[in-house]
Amino acid sequence: MRKRMNTGPVYYSGYTGISILFIIFLFAIMIGYQQLDWPGWVVFIPVFIYLILLILGSVFICFNFYFYSRCKGKTKEKEIAITFDDGPHPEITPRLLNVLEQQGLPATFFYTGQNVNKYKTILKKAFEKGHIVANHSYSHSRWFDFYNSRKVILEMENTNKEIEQAIRKKPLLFRPPYGVANPALGKAIHHTGMMSVGWSLRSFDTVNSPEKVLKKLKKKTNPGDIVLFHDTLENTPGIIEKYARWLKENGFEVVPLNKMLKIEVYEEI
Repeated sequence: MRKRMNTGPVYYSGYTGISILFIIFLFAIMIGYQQLDWPGWVVFIPVFIYLILLILGSVFICFNFYFYSRCKGKTKEKEIAITFDDGPHPEITPRLLNVLEQQGLPATFFYTGQNVNKYKTILKKAFEKGHIVANHSYSHSRWFDFYNSRKVILEMENTNKEIEQAIRKKPLLFRPPYGVANPALGKAIHHTGMMSVGWSLRSFDTVNSPEKVLKKLKKKTNPGDIVLFHDTLENTPGIIEKYARWLKENGFEVVPLNKMLKIEVYEEI
């Protein structure tokens, strides 16, 4: 097994520290309420703040509240990385691979285990073309955020097994479904030793028209960005083709995610 490059922290939790401070602060306020005759509503101040932090930490993965995620490259060069979620798709992904090859763009695909199980040949083709293949859970269930850590671990490990069967390598990168974070997922990432990857620029290709997507990308693209797309949408190949032309015209280079983040992306098996 090769030694990993400098990957930074695998497990990080501001949640633990904040929770401890919350308990201390709440205890202090309770004493003030009992001994200093403070009004009762004061007790709800730390509770309200704590709940807000929990919500923000869950919704914004790059807040790094429950665990550490890599969301942007540390570079001043006009370099970005392109990533795709939810595939492989039997029709869209092959078309997208052709566009990427024509434009000379490397990409990272965060695949779900259930789709890999159905379309291993497409995953293998993406890998053989030099793209990075990574983990995006097995089911991508709408209830994923409510799974306990044991079930999350099972989803991550089963997806890795599917990918390993195709390319004989174990993925080290994981992107949580919906980009939602929570303590159970933090424990699962710590247990598996995988690295969480978020994004710094979301295309919103699932909800906006191609015109709106491209307009946003042209306005928001910055050095070091990790851009999020989905290779399960009819419009994605066309968006990427136009975006690639704009990037080249404006001096941007698309680089592999491992180069952007200076990390290893596979473990030999």
